[in-house]
Amino acid sequence: MTKHWYFVADIGGTNARFAAFHGARMMETAVYDTKQGDDLLDMARDFTRSAFPEPPVVAVAAAAGPVKDNALQLTNANASLSGDDLGLATGAKQAKIINDFAAAAWSTLAVGPGDISRISGAEVPGPATRLVIGPGTGLGVGVLVCADGAYHSVSGEGGHIGAAPRSRYEVEVFAALRTLWPDIFFGDTLVIEAEGILSGTGLPYLYQAVQNVERTDGPVPDPRGIFEGARNESDPVAIKTIDIFKAHLGQIAGDLALAFGASGGVYLVGGIAMKNPWIFNAPFVTAFTSGGRFTKEREVLPLYLVNEPNFGLIGAYKYVETLAPA
Repeated sequence: MTKHWYFVADIGGTNARFAAFHGARMMETAVYDTKQGDDLLDMARDFTRSAFPEPPVVAVAAAAGPVKDNALQLTNANASLSGDDLGLATGAKQAKIINDFAAAAWSTLAVGPGDISRISGAEVPGPATRLVIGPGTGLGVGVLVCADGAYHSVSGEGGHIGAAPRSRYEVEVFAALRTLWPDIFFGDTLVIEAEGILSGTGLPYLYQAVQNVERTDGPVPDPRGIFEGARNESDPVAIKTIDIFKAHLGQIAGDLALAFGASGGVYLVGGIAMKNPWIFNAPFVTAFTSGGRFTKEREVLPLYLVNEPNFGLIGAYKYVETLAPA
């Protein structure tokens, strides 16, 4: 193994993915379960020391949570991470912590035509601002702003913006949801954190709320079962649940794209999106493009599904390329 290699990690609420890059080539990879409670730094130390005799030049970990002072507490896992500790664990001279969807945003500069599927909108006009959104354990949002021909990542907590009922039926569903998960509601309103329904964590709650409105009972499937029941039309509650899911995902993606002026494209990423491409159909696109007086502006925004499973690792490496030499 060459002396000049880079450690990158993509750490979510469910899995931690590690990789070694030499140049732009991904060499070694490993996947760990973050829900087992194992120490992330021990995982990183084991990965670097067991495979390579020399420490990495740079280490970058992209993780789910807000970054402050090169450190974060994972949003959906009981773990914390800092650049100083990552540097000690890996031996890297330079170690950075970035938001996982900042990495996802950087990945859009590296994925090729074979890695994405066009859903709607115009062709990307060249260098322009890009938006990435992906439901997973939570709901991630990242932006790559293009200014004066250069890109800059913007990370935030876009998955926690408000989502409100879109119909009278959804008023009943959201009211039922309040009894199941009151913490996601904005005060006394029926506005909720978007992640409360647009995530693997929130989907079973949404399913149960639909059950309550429909006055049915029975076991609540896991997210995979809910998507499968809707896809094969075997579960009426799952069908209604996924109808709500895709309408809100489409609307929020369109709202954020309009807010940031994402003429460089909107990219849907993550396991839920990749495993369920059938949800990005006409109703989803209608929700994405419908915007009152700005419908025409939303209709031309390029909308893509990313089919590359290692987008987070690739994006973390693209961020490495922006750093000054260690």
